[in-house]
Amino acid sequence: MAKIRRFYKNERFPEILFLSLAFVCMMTFVLLQPFGEGPDEINRFRVVRFIYENGYLPKGDDPAVLIPGYGGSYAFQPMLTYILEGFLLRAVDLFTDRFDVLLVAARMVNVFFGMAAAVLTRKLSKMLFPEKMTQWLFSCLVVFLPQSLFLHTYINTDSCAFLSVILMFTAVLDGMKNGFTRPLCIQTAAGVILCALSYYNAYGAVVVTVILFISCFAGKVSAGTITRDGTASPVDRYYMDWKPMFRAGAFISALVFLGAGWWFIRNAILYHGDFLGMNARNLCVASTCTPDFHPLLRQTCQNQGIGVLAMVFGTDYFTLLVRSFVAMFGPMNLPTHYYIYEIYYRIFAVGLLVCMLPIGRGLYLSWQEKIRRFFFNGCMVLACVIPVFLCVYYSYTWDFQPQGRYLMPMLPAFMYFVTLGLRKTGFLLQELADKIKCRSLAEKIPAILSGLLIFFTAAALIYSVFRIVVPYYMAG
Repeated sequence: MAKIRRFYKNERFPEILFLSLAFVCMMTFVLLQPFGEGPDEINRFRVVRFIYENGYLPKGDDPAVLIPGYGGSYAFQPMLTYILEGFLLRAVDLFTDRFDVLLVAARMVNVFFGMAAAVLTRKLSKMLFPEKMTQWLFSCLVVFLPQSLFLHTYINTDSCAFLSVILMFTAVLDGMKNGFTRPLCIQTAAGVILCALSYYNAYGAVVVTVILFISCFAGKVSAGTITRDGTASPVDRYYMDWKPMFRAGAFISALVFLGAGWWFIRNAILYHGDFLGMNARNLCVASTCTPDFHPLLRQTCQNQGIGVLAMVFGTDYFTLLVRSFVAMFGPMNLPTHYYIYEIYYRIFAVGLLVCMLPIGRGLYLSWQEKIRRFFFNGCMVLACVIPVFLCVYYSYTWDFQPQGRYLMPMLPAFMYFVTLGLRKTGFLLQELADKIKCRSLAEKIPAILSGLLIFFTAAALIYSVFRIVVPYYMAG
């Protein structure tokens, strides 16, 4: 009993519990959901199977990977995840060629990405927020969001992209705090490489990372400070450490080129200079799709003359997008409980509204000065705006797809603002309790509020998995 008590009191116990819950829920999906239940899993697996059977990468227009009816293939897009899965299956095939085993093995690549993202999210939370309960709230909002966890349980490239965003933001925040050391440069490069080789929709995070990276080398000389020339500036003066920035930037760029450049060079060779492969994919779609899916004949909001705002708010687009951002399992056909959506919507609304209030500056990024916190917040807004823009643009111009998974690259930045707003809400409630002379309660309010929200995120995930998903698939 003494050993058990010591285990529960161990500082690592919450971490173990957090990661264990995430892993168990992921594995429940991996083992129970039939092949093809994840969005486009069947068509993505065509690329994995090709690599597994042939030992090399397919061209985008190879008949073996073409999507029936829709045309084109996922082989035009970055495919690091598919490469890892394909060669893993070649190794597994040395022991068994059972399809169910191969499928689970392929899905485990994304489980690994998801668990790595969960570990890094804990590190990121400690950089963003000084208080433990707020750190845990952020971690649970990011990792336990049902749709976020579901992302790591079927064959896709979204999971790797999600990990890359966490990896980049963690590295650049560490660099802002402690300077860009060689290991941090390597971590930043690793994040950019994973992003570049996974999912174009996450490229906005690379832009944000570059901006934050440059800002790390901006310095400030306060008014009255004696400089090297023996003079004192009458006002605050800002400067750039260009040489260290270029050295670190050149090192990161070299690593990124070595790690990811081959893919774009390959595309340029295969597709006549189209290093992204986008034009080649569009041409392939036009030549291999059925008439109903032909780009020139497809009915989009754009060619029907429907405005963007009319599409977003005048159809079910916004409702479906937000709903599937929280939870929508299977091929967008298995929702969770109504009240889970409603509570999450209110959490998001309160968090986003209150986070804009100019209060509680010491509640986040406490190690940074005011102007750097303001700049970081602006970058996080950009990290949210870019995926939203790309998602809406794709649905408006190409294919009406209100799927919340397209917004997952913005999840860390989005939940940063939500968490900040919720912590400020706790601060306001604390101030109110002080005014009505409930000081003993006031001190506990932030922890109580965070604890209740943490409990909700865990309970919502457990309910979604074991009361919605498990019975659904066990029933056949």
